[in-house]
Amino acid sequence: MPCLGSRKKKKSATTTSTEKTAARDQLMQQMKSEYHDLKSKNDEHLDVIARQSAELARLREQLDTNKSEYSSFEQAVVEMEKRNAENLQNLLQKEKLLQDRETELEQVILKMDQEGQIKNQLAEKSELLQTKEEELNSLKLQWQKERAELVRPALDEVTSQLDQLKRTNEEVQKRLAEKEGEIAELRSELTRRERRPNSKGQDERQKRLNRLTVDLENDRLMIQKLEELNQQLEAQKQQHEEVLQAHAEVIAEKDRELIEHQQSLSQIKSAHQQAIRTLEQKQTQSLLDLKLRHEADTFQLKERLGKAEKQAKNEVDDEVEKLLREFEQSEHDHTQQLASMERSHKEQLSTMRQDQKAEIRHHIRKRNSMIITNNNPLPTSNKVLRWPTAMNDLQPDLIPKDPRVIHVYVSSVSANPSVKRKQETIQTLLATCNIPFQVIDVARREQALQHMRRQTQGQATQLPLVFVGGQFKGQLDDVVEAHDSGTLEMFLSQKLEGEPRTSKSGSRPSAIPVPSATHSTSKSLPNDTSLTSDRHLNSAHIIIDTQV
Repeated sequence: MPCLGSRKKKKSATTTSTEKTAARDQLMQQMKSEYHDLKSKNDEHLDVIARQSAELARLREQLDTNKSEYSSFEQAVVEMEKRNAENLQNLLQKEKLLQDRETELEQVILKMDQEGQIKNQLAEKSELLQTKEEELNSLKLQWQKERAELVRPALDEVTSQLDQLKRTNEEVQKRLAEKEGEIAELRSELTRRERRPNSKGQDERQKRLNRLTVDLENDRLMIQKLEELNQQLEAQKQQHEEVLQAHAEVIAEKDRELIEHQQSLSQIKSAHQQAIRTLEQKQTQSLLDLKLRHEADTFQLKERLGKAEKQAKNEVDDEVEKLLREFEQSEHDHTQQLASMERSHKEQLSTMRQDQKAEIRHHIRKRNSMIITNNNPLPTSNKVLRWPTAMNDLQPDLIPKDPRVIHVYVSSVSANPSVKRKQETIQTLLATCNIPFQVIDVARREQALQHMRRQTQGQATQLPLVFVGGQFKGQLDDVVEAHDSGTLEMFLSQKLEGEPRTSKSGSRPSAIPVPSATHSTSKSLPNDTSLTSDRHLNSAHIIIDTQV
């Protein structure tokens, strides 16, 4: 029978096994969390590379507009794309390695689940063996109680009968001894009296002797019956002893079977504990190996990711700085070219004005010579001649009929580098988003300046400004914020309540030449000098003051 100490050992073994399983689960959870952290970092790196590749693609689209001057930029972009592709391939390989590690972890978890099922089965079997042992013990106790209850009354009855028979036998023996003593006395008295002649007394003595002999015979018969009863009791006692012996043999056989069963059970338990110990050792060793390998792989992966990230950042930063420097240099050259072109245009316009004035004076003199002298000549002072007159229609309306038209108000004479940079930034941003817009120079158009002041209500706002349908929408910061939040189209298409849409572009002309350029930003080139020169020439309005 198992003692209480064995149960305590079982309970301690179960507690140690549960603690080991809890530690193993905690280790697996820690490994899973580390894996998820690495995966999230990998996704973040992929997002950064995707954003950088998108930025490079955007820069490439900007640079594709002028392939002749930016071929070197394209080569640099192609090299950067190749490097990004290599980095992406490396990251994909690392992600594949992470997926392989995840599959290995899942296989280990499945193995651990199977081992846990085996442990559960063994625990169930051990519990079943314990229940069977308890049942055997209860049956043994019950059988002992029943045997004691069955044997005790029979033994008590036999012993009581034997005691009673012994007492009756002793009483009969005493009575026989008394009778034999009386008979001996009577015989001795008879012998004495025989010597004396007395017939009556002799008869009485004879009767008494006969009566005593009868009693003696009866006592002898009683003794025989008692002996027979004693023999029967002995036989019954022997039978009871045989039954008890048979029961004892059966009990010994059952005890022997129980001992054998306990020995086999102890062997099974020892084998089970040995198997559990070996399995736990294998599991701990495999977990340690897997953890060490996982830590080494994660360390290598982190190092490679850090190197790749630093290399990519350095390369991208260098290329972007190079592109920005070249772009700023090209913009500077472009502004210088525009300034020189404006100077040449002004010189051409001055010569054209002088030629026109000379020709007009010649025609006026010729006409005056043909007029009759008594006719008063018409006053020709402050006569305004516009050339070409058809170019008025090419100027963008300050309040267009289409409420979706976008105007960007800039100043070409501003010496503030921040304003220039913001003007270039907003035009580049709208061009990259493929949003058509028109540029209005407030320094060359007084009506645009007055309209801008009316819309901003006289507040001091820094250029550039965005107008939609002739109504003020915001500055560069508002456009950038809408672009970052993904609501740029909604920001530029939203209608605002403002002034009535009546065209004021046809009001009185300006007192100075007003060149205005309508740019389609998706096709505007920063160094396309021929187009800009033609545009300035075609949009120039010449005001000639003639005096006769």
